[in-house]
Amino acid sequence: MKKLLELNWKIVQTIIFLDVLGMLVVVVLQILGRLVSQSLPWTEELTRYCFLWTINFGMTIGVLNASHASVTIAFELFKKDKINIVGKIRGAIYLISCLIFFGVACYLNLGMTIRQFGNGETSPALGVKMFLVTMPLFICDILAIIALLQSFFLNEETRKIIMLENPEKNIILENIQGEKS
Repeated sequence: MKKLLELNWKIVQTIIFLDVLGMLVVVVLQILGRLVSQSLPWTEELTRYCFLWTINFGMTIGVLNASHASVTIAFELFKKDKINIVGKIRGAIYLISCLIFFGVACYLNLGMTIRQFGNGETSPALGVKMFLVTMPLFICDILAIIALLQSFFLNEETRKIIMLENPEKNIILENIQGEKS
């Protein structure tokens, strides 16, 4: 199971790398085209699609590492000795709210992809079937749920970050303790 999960995240990282590389190549082509007064209309569209994929696949890695933005006001209200209790509550809220969010997003994005497939929608410049462009959205929602469960239940270090139990690696806790001292 662990090797399968590692392979999964290596594939995701490879997709991100290829998306960023693709964006770089396409933007360079767009710039070169403008320099020789030959605009390539499809470059803008392809750049947007690569960017969309990069953001969504990158989000899954952020969830896996618990390295995304977080609301900290609730933790700033408590003293240092109460952080452990707050961390456990935070962990439960984090897990439940993320599962609900990604579950709803997956449902909605899957519905959009199915509608686009059924309608035969294509992109204006490239003529690409739009369901191929939006399919990664619900795939990334599924990957985010897998990342969430993996980081919370299978990775002790990440779980400690989520639950504010690892002060050396937790910027939120460092900021709170620094302000309270």
